[in-house]
This record gives sequence, structure tokens and C-alpha cells, in this order.
Amino acid sequence: MEIRNDPEQKIDTVCGKCNNEWMSVLEQRNLPLISCLLQDIATPLDAEQQTSLSAWAAKTAMVLDSVKDQTTNPLFYEKAECVNMRASRVIPDRTRVWIGRCSISGLGAYGTDLGIVAPDSRRVGMGMATTIVADHLAVQVLAVHIYPEYTVEKAEDIQPKPGDWANMLVPIWPIGRHSVMWPPQTTFTGGGPRSIATLMDRWRIGKAVRAVSPKHSPGEGSDRSEK
Repeated sequence: MEIRNDPEQKIDTVCGKCNNEWMSVLEQRNLPLISCLLQDIATPLDAEQQTSLSAWAAKTAMVLDSVKDQTTNPLFYEKAECVNMRASRVIPDRTRVWIGRCSISGLGAYGTDLGIVAPDSRRVGMGMATTIVADHLAVQVLAVHIYPEYTVEKAEDIQPKPGDWANMLVPIWPIGRHSVMWPPQTTFTGGGPRSIATLMDRWRIGKAVRAVSPKHSPGEGSDRSEK
């Protein structure tokens, strides 16, 4: 999934009522904060701002999910999750959000659908990583769905490719610290080992992770691979 470098790009999957009411309110609420980040202004974020920005990011990921070719790639976000977002701005369970800084100014979005696979090759869940770049702000949303017959030990145990992520990204959801500072220590660049492309490619892996265990086999690991 990719949105072209066009600030006037229109998405026709959102009804006028949603676009002009709750989505508009969410956008306006985050506009002062996002404007600072887009303009490359160092900005602290308190817990309330982290929550609000994460809700905006999750909403945007849902909208971007809706533009996929559903004949070959079904929607990831469930109707109940979208309804909860619309009604109460509830961020779906097992969702994580990070923000980073890009040295080059750009506009785009990229999505990766993931399959979570157990050691015996059974698919036990699905995930979706959405990366949004707007001017100097980079946002990544990772959401995970586990099938009912399995249980999650820790969603945080699903790990990306090795990288300097702790210095390149600031986690804002779930809330880990009451106050965080943007930008992080290290900036994504237009090319090379720290390029923005590495962020988009962050979850394209197939190595073992301890994310899911069958209910009748607690403690068993699982493999996570791209769909």
C-alpha cells in the first residue's frame, strides 16, 4: 500500500459525516502538535498528547487499510475496531505506535501485512505495520490480531529486524513515560543504512519470536513472517 507524494490525494472510503465530524475534530485536536513536528521543531509530548497523536495515527492506519485492493488483500482492521475508534477514539488492543524524524521532507504512506506463524507452520495471527511520512515526521503503527484459539503472552515480544530503533524512534503507545521528547537521537535519512526505507522494511522478517503460545502449550515460541 502506498500513497503518492500528493497533498491533495483523496480517499473515497470515508463518508462525509465521519470526515467532517469526528475525524475533523481529531485532526484539529492534533493539528498544533503535528504542525510543530512537521516543521521540524523539537517538541515534548506529555501523556495526553501521546495518546491523542496515537489515536490519530491509528485512525490514519485504518483509513489507509481501507484503500487496499480487497479482492486480493482483505482488510486488516475489524469493523468493531473501526466503530470503537469512531465512537470513543479507542486504539485497538495490541497496537504499538512510534514516531521518528526524517532528514528529508516528504509525504507518503506504506503498509506491510504480516502473518504470525507457529513453529508447526500454523498461522496463529495477523499483523499490519503502517508507516506514515509527512514532512519531517515519521510515524509507524503496528497492530496485531491473534486468532481466538491462541493467547498472547506479550505483544511487545514481537520484535522487528535488528537496528538502532531505540535511538531512531520514540515509542508513544502504549504510554511508557509521562513525557517524551521529539525528535529522537538519530534521524532517518534519504538513503544508506538509516534511510526511511529501513523503517518501512522494519517488520519484513521471518525469525522466531516469543509472541504467541497455543493455549495448551504455554511458553512455546512462535515464528513471525511476512504474509
